[in-house]
Amino acid sequence: MDFFRFGSQSSSVPETTTTQGNYNVRKFTYRWTIPNFVNLFSSGKVGIPTCTQSLNLDVQTKSNTFTLILYANGFNDRVKDYISIWIKKSSCEEMLLQFTCEVLNWTVEPIRKKSIKERLSIESHLGWITFCRRSFLIDYVNNTLNNESLILECTLEIFEDRAILNAEIEDDDNQENKTLSEIAQNMKQLLQDNSFYDITFKVDSESYKAHKNILSARSRVFKSMFESPLTMNVEEIEISDISEETLKEMLNFIYSGQVSHLHVNNAMELYYAADKYELDSLKNICARVMVGNVRTDNVIKILLLSHRHSNHDLEHVCITFIAKNASKIQDKAEWVELMKKYPELANKVFKNLSYKGFSTV
Repeated sequence: MDFFRFGSQSSSVPETTTTQGNYNVRKFTYRWTIPNFVNLFSSGKVGIPTCTQSLNLDVQTKSNTFTLILYANGFNDRVKDYISIWIKKSSCEEMLLQFTCEVLNWTVEPIRKKSIKERLSIESHLGWITFCRRSFLIDYVNNTLNNESLILECTLEIFEDRAILNAEIEDDDNQENKTLSEIAQNMKQLLQDNSFYDITFKVDSESYKAHKNILSARSRVFKSMFESPLTMNVEEIEISDISEETLKEMLNFIYSGQVSHLHVNNAMELYYAADKYELDSLKNICARVMVGNVRTDNVIKILLLSHRHSNHDLEHVCITFIAKNASKIQDKAEWVELMKKYPELANKVFKNLSYKGFSTV
């Protein structure tokens, strides 16, 4: 099997000049698009490069060849759940390099980044054996893949020769990610320990302890509540419009910035809670889950939710989906009920049908 299915031709990468400290730096940035990423690692093997890309870089009138190498199944069995990424230098000249790799999501925004700086001699390479967990890349919640393609923004910075003698080697690797992960775990533990709490949420017959300062830092609604003279001394909040599981998931996100066990059904209720307490990042996560899981059996519910909460992007996704699947939805009781109670929404669907030329409902 030919695993080297990309990068058969070398790419010339444009150069920009910048500075770091007292040194001049030549900077090269290459956007590496890897199509059909899921199929690649599914058919690949541990320890075998999935794909490579050769880069021709002109540095001080000299042509230097570098090769990007990606192991979608990990460099060895110990890291088979990760992708490994390296950049290899073919020239014999010693260089001080800084290599940065970013994962771009479907909106071409960076969501994962690592950087490493080293002094390299002939045919040396630098990179990461555990660049990123593969599960993170293929999880639809993260919206990482763009039309099944993995997009990596690779930046190579080459320092002027005199910097080699005074190089301060820095390997940031995943230290920042480790720190953030530790903070998230510590915050989750604080929530679970019920220590030093000063507010209690009551849902049905259950009670959940929390901390006003943390809630206030994360939610504008809670901040206003605890600053108001009328409610600042409240010690218990009764919750009647959110389920126990949704409250637990919302508190978990407030403390750790993470969500777990998120699927389209609880995403709808969690979206309601996030909107109520103005947790915008949680709203965006829930909306992405719903966008990726619109089906004929839930599109009406998602459409009504998006309409009530004025999420026009999500509403448009649902309207377009209904228009494309009109024959499967037109006889459903939910659609008939929607036409009666929300004629303005039904009218948007009809306009979409007319504009796109789909068959009518």
